[in-house]
Amino acid sequence: MICLPMCHSSAFARSLLHAMVSTVTLLHSMESATRTITCPRPGGFVVKLCNISEGAGLVHAQALALQHVARVAPELKVPRVLPSKVGNVLEDLVENGQHYPLLVLGWLQGDVVGERNLSPDQYRDLGSTIGQLNRAFRGFSHAAITSRELSWNTARFNPSEEDLARLAQHDILRIGQIHAAHSARIAPVLEKQPAQVLHGDVHPFNTLLDAQGAIAGIIDFGDLIHGPRLLDLSNALADCLLPGQDMEHIMHSMIAGFVRHVPLEEQEVDVLLPLMRARLALTALITARRRAAGAAVTPQIAALDSISLDVLRQLDGDSLQPTIRYAANFSPRRQTVAQGILDRRIQAMGPKPLLFYDQPLHIVAGESVWLTAADGRRYLDCYNNVPHVGHANPQVAEAVARQMRTLNTNTRYLTEQAIAYAERLKATLDPSLDTVIFVNSGSEANDVAYRMARCWTGHSGMLVMENAYHGVTDVSDAMSPSNYPQGRYDKPHVRQMEAPDTYRGRFRADCQDVAVRYAALTEEQIRELAEHGHGVAVCIIDSAFMTNGIIDAPAGYVREIAARTRQAGGLFVADEVQSGFGRMGTHMWGHQHHGVIPDMVTIGKPAGNGYPIGAIITRAEVLARFTAESGPFFSTFGGGNAACAAAIAVLDVMDQESLVSNSQVVGQYLRDGLRGLMAKHPLIGDVRGAGLAVGVDLVRDRSTRQPATGETRRVINALCDEGVLLGSDGKAGNVLKIRPPIVFTSAHADIAIAALDRVLSR
Repeated sequence: MICLPMCHSSAFARSLLHAMVSTVTLLHSMESATRTITCPRPGGFVVKLCNISEGAGLVHAQALALQHVARVAPELKVPRVLPSKVGNVLEDLVENGQHYPLLVLGWLQGDVVGERNLSPDQYRDLGSTIGQLNRAFRGFSHAAITSRELSWNTARFNPSEEDLARLAQHDILRIGQIHAAHSARIAPVLEKQPAQVLHGDVHPFNTLLDAQGAIAGIIDFGDLIHGPRLLDLSNALADCLLPGQDMEHIMHSMIAGFVRHVPLEEQEVDVLLPLMRARLALTALITARRRAAGAAVTPQIAALDSISLDVLRQLDGDSLQPTIRYAANFSPRRQTVAQGILDRRIQAMGPKPLLFYDQPLHIVAGESVWLTAADGRRYLDCYNNVPHVGHANPQVAEAVARQMRTLNTNTRYLTEQAIAYAERLKATLDPSLDTVIFVNSGSEANDVAYRMARCWTGHSGMLVMENAYHGVTDVSDAMSPSNYPQGRYDKPHVRQMEAPDTYRGRFRADCQDVAVRYAALTEEQIRELAEHGHGVAVCIIDSAFMTNGIIDAPAGYVREIAARTRQAGGLFVADEVQSGFGRMGTHMWGHQHHGVIPDMVTIGKPAGNGYPIGAIITRAEVLARFTAESGPFFSTFGGGNAACAAAIAVLDVMDQESLVSNSQVVGQYLRDGLRGLMAKHPLIGDVRGAGLAVGVDLVRDRSTRQPATGETRRVINALCDEGVLLGSDGKAGNVLKIRPPIVFTSAHADIAIAALDRVLSR
């Protein structure tokens, strides 16, 4: 119970205070102190003893504003004004001879967001709530608010020399640049934009969440101002960002939610980022001012200046502008590739450049799962399997640099690195695979594997998957029907096996003995090769079936194929370039995922995280036959010291970071999230794969499963505009191919899922 001296006319306040058990809390406003008496229970209330210096007019305006919102948008969760028994929204309370405007508000249940990092859906709901509140205020005005001078008004950003002097020199320069840009470009634009009454201070400590994590309300209407409507959004965006967060996707979610209710004009969208910078600069300046004045501050406020300046540094440049425009339903205007570099490419590398995306990306840097373009924008790489343990992995880079400074020669000498790497590889495989032959690439590995198989079997025929890809040498190209235009693939010694596609193929998932039925189809190809004098030298399969649309081959299928190959006198080769090194999550190698022991394993690209290295791992007797008939085999760069140092470092990183397990856990999380989109988006027909080899089959009709080929291309380009990179595969080109570096996390998966949701929603 508290006792405050009160004037005798304040019967309402006196009876209220005598009727409740309460606490007095000093709210640490950045402007001035406001005391509240709270009764935090369902049906409870908040009594606000408001700032004397601002007078009763502003408090009365706040009460009227809340009553206006209650009338025009009763669904909005904001505090409700509780009038006195005589109907007054405002009372007068006297304490120690001072008159305080007293306002009583209903209690909102919920916990403040604080420093929690919300999900994309929560940020979108927050943006939506701010948009609804912004729209609700359109019809309200009050002279006390219109005439109010508030130092937090970013539309009038004009820092003083005294405030700037409290900051470090580099921050003074940065904020000086923001001020110059604001005066020259931003302020003139804002004068022409829609203006109204605004909350102006929706931040994580003024936002409530309920027990289920939904937005439960917005509180503290003490900073109401009249200004450009955009300030509600720009201030909230700036206040929700913390160092280390994925700011691009927080911004996208909140903007997309806001514009559902308040569509923005294009000029507003183009000044949103500068206004966010102004808000962050003001936060740092005002916090430093209060600290210098010795004002009491909470720990959260005490840290605001350094946090704001850290975020401000991360918002340098215009790399986020395409995301902002796209979220607000305007063309992203992604920076076009400078014509000069494209012309140079054509002149130096030929007139038909094979490039990703309709508007090619000029990439200048990579880090982990991120690629950075020439315009500074970062893209989430959900496609490249070559940087297996992440772009520019420092441990791999250092291993290569260290080795290059010492020795980089070939395997005609005895050197440690090739032997050590061969031993590490063998330890991950069945003991029968006891011999390693080094080459430069996966293409060369498959080429040499075929030559070895010819010597072992005396045959020349190949069995490959339809639409397969195994390389670019003469031999590996012959294994790769996907390299050829429709109808142009004609290799007399090669037969294509029908892909075991249980989603779209002739035998579906509910078919009995589906694995055996698909495998039995190869008998005709085996017979044809024998009849034409080729026989079967080799059957080669990519265990992830990447180019077939990352299909889920039925259990036992690969074992059946291997058995039929051997019965025909051939060798079974597991091409592990795309499926190996833990990508499929359950095992180190894709063939282990299928429960089969191959006669040869071929590796390439990911082995060195992009440093060229490839290998064939087979039985000693197979190599002995090959060298006896063809002579000694040697590849100058195969097994070089630097390449093997890179490859050893890749295995070390995989062990240290448990990346095989990560691939399984995150891959399942990603597929679950993608399947969750199917209820909303009928374009998604199927989600499948293993580990971090994930396929999303896009269809025009789920009943007919007609491939949505054209739509897939548009989705991929739209995702690029969203800052997410992936590709397509499958015979019809309608399967989204998600194959990121295996350092990919569930947080990255959330970004990709949310981006696909946004694209498909449009």
